[in-house]
Amino acid sequence: MMGSVLPAEALVLKTGLKAPGLALAEVITSDILHSFLYGRWRNVLGEQLFEDKSHHASPKTAFTAEVLAQSFSGEVQKLSSLVLPAEVIIAQSSIPGEGLGIFSKTWIKAGTEMGPFTGRVIAPEHVDICKNNNLMWEVFNEDGTVRYFIDASQEDHRSWMTYIKCARNEQEQNLEVVQIGTSIFYKAIEITVP
Repeated sequence: MMGSVLPAEALVLKTGLKAPGLALAEVITSDILHSFLYGRWRNVLGEQLFEDKSHHASPKTAFTAEVLAQSFSGEVQKLSSLVLPAEVIIAQSSIPGEGLGIFSKTWIKAGTEMGPFTGRVIAPEHVDICKNNNLMWEVFNEDGTVRYFIDASQEDHRSWMTYIKCARNEQEQNLEVVQIGTSIFYKAIEITVP
């Protein structure tokens, strides 16, 4: 259940979308939130949220199967150094194109916390929004502002939690991300069966 960062075009509200005096909660609809959580941008506003720029994509933003495969090359050899809890195994993900994933070997009860998620700490101003940041989580201050990001994209910062995949829909979701203090954990929201 890793996070995904949206393309830069999706992060910018279109001119005229937010009427003066509207709160952000009135602009972000349940459809937009659902699309963000489950990784699908649907046509929720009656128009395309961002144009198809496949013909003009830069090498930084074009994620082909080859680029993604190269980013995970050699990972199988590095798996022997991963310390896995006794309750889980790492295996080929059932999600097409997602590589390896984490699966339960035993029943995991609802409320079980797993973590903390480890990685390199990055200040918000140093995050490259044009690259694939799907191995990154944000840590918030008490006032809701982003304190920093935890980035597990570098191999020496990865743990078994890096291989947990995002649910594609509400029916698949069995974990949620929680922040405890300044650490990120995954929490089982229902009983997870082997």
